[in-house]
Amino acid sequence: MRLPARDFAMVQDAMLALHERRDVEALRAAAPAIFLGVVPGDRFAWGEGDFGGPGQAWRRVVFWESPARMTPALQERLGAMMGGHPFNVHGLQTGHWGPLMLSDFMTRRELMAWPIYREVYRHIGVGHLISCGLFRGKRVGTISISRPLRARPFAERDRLALRLLMPHFEHALRDAELRTAMQGTRQRPLPAFGFTPREVEVAVWLARGRTNPEIATILGMRPRTVEKHVENILGKLGVENRTAAAIVIAGSASLNEAPPSPAGSGPS
Repeated sequence: MRLPARDFAMVQDAMLALHERRDVEALRAAAPAIFLGVVPGDRFAWGEGDFGGPGQAWRRVVFWESPARMTPALQERLGAMMGGHPFNVHGLQTGHWGPLMLSDFMTRRELMAWPIYREVYRHIGVGHLISCGLFRGKRVGTISISRPLRARPFAERDRLALRLLMPHFEHALRDAELRTAMQGTRQRPLPAFGFTPREVEVAVWLARGRTNPEIATILGMRPRTVEKHVENILGKLGVENRTAAAIVIAGSASLNEAPPSPAGSGPS
């Protein structure tokens, strides 16, 4: 399927609008209207968290919703039932995470008898749903757009439009996160991020472009210990990879503030 020229122009305008947002708050405020302007619905939601694997709790969960309808109790209930959600089952079985529509998996009658609809979705006005998953390292996110049961179902045109927008949202979100992190870190000493003294040393060498084995040799650590320190640094900076971490660290304070430990000082 190809989008009509008018719809494609709408998607292009939405792509540009996403990239114009310069920080996370601006993107968060604008994203619902941008997406709903292309894929009409009455609710937009973005949820993301660190996914440790099947059966493990998500960590550092971020959730945007407009308008706000999901109460903490409903969100907890939905989280407990997500293992059986057809979108997740399909994604785990096929590796294809969307865009997917509820109508791909069930009829209206089946939807109304479905426990997730009865216990969660009907309370927040979700009768038709289209969602698309997004993987950013260990973080898993989903954009969802919904319509009430009485509205018209989503169509293939909506699926294609959302598929075209998702890579641009990913890039815009990454850029906004990086700019936000850098705005809050200029001239900020590295310990102010909550780094331990050892993490400060690792962060300095990470920002200088050294690999984990090289850092291990320089600082006299085990490579696995360096790997764990790097994971902690990424988490404390709120970035997804070492390249983004290096940019934030380099933009914060002098890289000479933490003298390197001599090689051979012993594993830690």
